[in-house]
Amino acid sequence: MERESTNEKQSMVVVGAGQIGTPLVRRLVAMGHPVTWLSRTRPAEVPAGAVHLAVDARDADAVARATSGARAVIVAVNPATYDAAVWARELPPLHAGLIAGVGRSGARLVVLDALYLYETGAGPLRPDTPQRPSTEKGKVRKQLADMLVQAQSAGALRATTLRAPDFWGPGLRGALITDDALAGLRRGKRPLVLGNPDAPHAFAYRDDVVDALITLALADDHVEGQVFHAPVIHVSARALVTALCAALQVDVQPRVAPRWVLRLAGLFDASARGLVEMLPQWEQPYLVDDSAFCERFRVHATTLEAGVAQMIAAGRDDAHHEKRNTIGSAALTPRA
Repeated sequence: MERESTNEKQSMVVVGAGQIGTPLVRRLVAMGHPVTWLSRTRPAEVPAGAVHLAVDARDADAVARATSGARAVIVAVNPATYDAAVWARELPPLHAGLIAGVGRSGARLVVLDALYLYETGAGPLRPDTPQRPSTEKGKVRKQLADMLVQAQSAGALRATTLRAPDFWGPGLRGALITDDALAGLRRGKRPLVLGNPDAPHAFAYRDDVVDALITLALADDHVEGQVFHAPVIHVSARALVTALCAALQVDVQPRVAPRWVLRLAGLFDASARGLVEMLPQWEQPYLVDDSAFCERFRVHATTLEAGVAQMIAAGRDDAHHEKRNTIGSAALTPRA
């Protein structure tokens, strides 16, 4: 994978402390880059080699100060809820602050984006697929993409975009197979899937996304103004669950959430309601063309077999760590 042309370790800024931002910071620190980590609240753990700053990304002046002197600013943020109304309220002012602030600092802005802005039913999705979203979250994503294009066209920003489909891999809280779902599989609990469990679906491995963001941050200037798709595999939800079950040596079949159940749940929960409009992505083949990135940087997506092995190993390590902590806590607990 292409990296910077010199051995000099360059200052990087990461915005966001979620399921991509957190491993991204860890990876950059491990590579030896000085990292400034921006989020509204301090993460539970900040690795040595990273400095955390509590910054409201809507404040362009604060963003400009925090990103001054950085090689690149990598943005991986999303609201905690799947509610389109929250997206429409929170994301545009946040991205406006980031675009203005990073533009003033002169750093390259690398944005992690979704694929929701593309025309529904088109595929395999390419960076030049028409942007005609049919969902409310897709319309928000198109608004953000338009803001980025306008800033670049005006010469006010240097930026590049990485778009990714649904994530899979270890350490995920928002995915088809979360850490909790994987722990449930170990106990024989059936995971819940959406739409057609046998339809091929594009997934981007978490660490592939992290690596791709770093690659774009360190690449030559040719990436600026371009959109890339993260490396993907195409596998059905059932096949993913089956591969995990085989590795865990359990016999579990996924449960399919009917549309009517999600609609009913949506009456009481905004995130469940937000899933309903995205169901077409799960009810039919959802294909993504990642060739622009993979061919340019001579990489390929983590295979199903390799990713499953890594997920199982990570889950085993987490379970061992939790067990040790539980034993230690019990030993310190006063007894009657």
